[in-house]
Formats: sequence, C-alpha cells, structure tokens
Amino acid sequence: MMKPIYRWLYIFLGTVFLVLGIIGAFLPLLPTTPFLLLTSFFYTRGSERINKWFHSTTFYHEYVKGFRKGELTRKQKIKIIITCYICLTISAILVDHLYTRIILGCIAIVQAISMFIIKTKKENPEVTIKE
Repeated sequence: MMKPIYRWLYIFLGTVFLVLGIIGAFLPLLPTTPFLLLTSFFYTRGSERINKWFHSTTFYHEYVKGFRKGELTRKQKIKIIITCYICLTISAILVDHLYTRIILGCIAIVQAISMFIIKTKKENPEVTIKE
C-alpha cells in the first residue's frame, strides 16, 4: 500500500500539470499534450477516482486519447508542428552557440519525422440532417 504522502503528492503534481495543460490549450507557445500526459501519469498513481474523472474530460479525449493510440488529427499535427517550430526558432535565435543550434535543428527534423509516422486520424465530420 502506498503512503498517503506519496498519494497526495501524485494528486498535487497531476493537478499542477492539468492546470498547465489547460493554460497551454489557450497559449500557443505552451504545449498541452505533454502536460496532460503527465496529468494522466500522476493521477493514475494518485487516485483511481480522479483518474476516471480525468479520462472522462474533453481535454483528455481531445489531446491525450488520440496521442496514446498513435493517431492525431491534421489540425492537432499542425498545431504541434507550429508550436514546436516557433519555440525551436526562438531558441536558435537567442542562443549564440553553433552546436546548440545544430541540436535544435536535429530536434526539428525528428519532430517532423514523428508527425509523418503518427497516423492522421480523420476529424469527425459535422452531422447534417436531411429533410
């Protein structure tokens, strides 16, 4: 059985990452999915009830579920690529070290390759009712 202090620590960390993930959904430079993946990780270890609640939220279904299944929508992929490249570009501009810029370029290449490897899921089309 887990000590209560660890249980509460996991719940606290899950909540911190949930808040960061929610903020990231609205701020273009703050990533959402990694924070929500960490939320899921910590809630799984901290509380089964809170974890079930998190898995029922829109944020989980929109950002984490597809990522864990290895498929993202085109819109999600574009958002990830744009956010990542903005951050990498800003970092490359601010850093005055050649090797760091080379590493950032390698990260950009790996990120682009990963977006091609991950399946592109079709977005749910709007349901229209014919009369």
